[in-house]
Amino acid sequence: MSVADDTPHRPRGARTSSWRVGLTAMAIVSGWLIPGLGHIVLGRVRRGIFFATLVLGSFALGMAHDGRLALRDDRQAPILSALQVVANAGVGVADLLARARVYGVATYSLPRDPAEREYGTRLTILRDRTKSIASIYGTAYLWAAGLMNLLLLFDLWDIGRGRND
Repeated sequence: MSVADDTPHRPRGARTSSWRVGLTAMAIVSGWLIPGLGHIVLGRVRRGIFFATLVLGSFALGMAHDGRLALRDDRQAPILSALQVVANAGVGVADLLARARVYGVATYSLPRDPAEREYGTRLTILRDRTKSIASIYGTAYLWAAGLMNLLLLFDLWDIGRGRND
């Protein structure tokens, strides 16, 4: 305890004030929605711009190479297809907008009933995108962008906790 203020002494990285927790939570949410924004919120502007360029550039390359925007399919390895969707969704709003552009609606799964019209439409679009010779590279760029951004959320957590200055 400190003699001057009667508060217990905390180690350097142990900042637990409620505004710091709120700022960290806001940075994590904003960093997921728009890559790099979370670092900017926490005052790491150059780092945020660099990460935004890296993640969104990778995402743009993936879209330019007809990368596969994965759809969850309950009939074919649902866990693996769900993990692919998580990798895509890691980019936040950019993925949502790309899905709306590619599929005509922001969708993350195939309908359960193959007889539905949307099932055939989405499956045809997905198959057409994978016919491109560069599609496998585009898919790798898309997944790398999403997974990079998800890892950057852990960096935001560390910065917010005072562990990564």
